[in-house]
Amino acid sequence: MRISELAENIGLDVEEFNEIFEIYMETTASDLQELKDALDAEDAEEVHRKAHSIKGSSGNLGFNELFQLAGEIDDHAQNYNLNGVDNLVHNFRDKYERLVEEFKESRGM
Repeated sequence: MRISELAENIGLDVEEFNEIFEIYMETTASDLQELKDALDAEDAEEVHRKAHSIKGSSGNLGFNELFQLAGEIDDHAQNYNLNGVDNLVHNFRDKYERLVEEFKESRGM
């Protein structure tokens, strides 16, 4: 992960980006759990709310792949169609966890 590039792309210095990324990690982990709970409960409106939140924060930080996946989840939920959303959530979680791992490795954590 090239933190300096990511930071520059959104107009931040590396330290600011690191701080924001740590907040993103915490928030997204929580939102993902709530999204999974809503999916288990077949609550399309809550799935939409959580996916929309995740989509926005991922997009704001320039994580395009995560932004697109969250957008797909959001689109399904908005149409009250949760078929196949489990796979999308699983793919999102895998990519998110890899991103977090790369971030931690880049910071020597």
